[in-house]
Amino acid sequence: MKKKMSLPMQILIALILGIVVGLICYFGGFADITTNYLKPFGDIFVNLLKFIVVPVVLLSMIDGILSMNDMRKVGSVGIKTVAYFLITTAIACIIGLVFANIFNGAGLFPVLDPESATYEAKEFSGFMSTLVSIFPTNMWQSFSSANMLQVIVISLFFGGSILAAGERGKLAKDIVGSFYAVIEKLMGFIISLAPIGVFTYMAWVVATQGSEILVSLLLVIVCAYLGYICLLYTSDA
Repeated sequence: MKKKMSLPMQILIALILGIVVGLICYFGGFADITTNYLKPFGDIFVNLLKFIVVPVVLLSMIDGILSMNDMRKVGSVGIKTVAYFLITTAIACIIGLVFANIFNGAGLFPVLDPESATYEAKEFSGFMSTLVSIFPTNMWQSFSSANMLQVIVISLFFGGSILAAGERGKLAKDIVGSFYAVIEKLMGFIISLAPIGVFTYMAWVVATQGSEILVSLLLVIVCAYLGYICLLYTSDA
């Protein structure tokens, strides 16, 4: 029986094929083909990733809380989860800024047109205001905006409430477990589409930007992985 190729290997092959197809389209003057017929499939893959994030976080956290079978642990786990999310997010931001400034200061990143992408940072309104914003006023709005901190809080409240309901909450517990099993399968299917997303986006980027973009992409990947490694070691510590 032939062994199935691993997903990382499929993604690597898709990356190489995307570069080759992109270069052919770039030098052959067929860049519009990648924009009109390849990039949309990459957009679909990204949309699916965004679509699955909230259900995975919501159901995995509720299922994890229910597996404790002890209401006394929920509060402690909730505080630790929110604190861990805030701390790791802050550390990730700091590491990202440090490496981005190092690479940019060394002249390794390309200079972009500042008018092509603008971002207006919100003014920090204080710790108490930030604390209040963690607790949602509209559950569906939290889901639609993918506010992960609010989704975590919602998970903690629902998980704790199902446990507190005892025997009367058994149906809800079974439903959560069933839905989570389905979401796991759906997530696995979406992740298996990663080679398609990588191929189509890489072909489009190379075809529209040219071979020069490959060096810039390589530097961005190196910078990102250095940041991931630092964050991994920091989180473990």
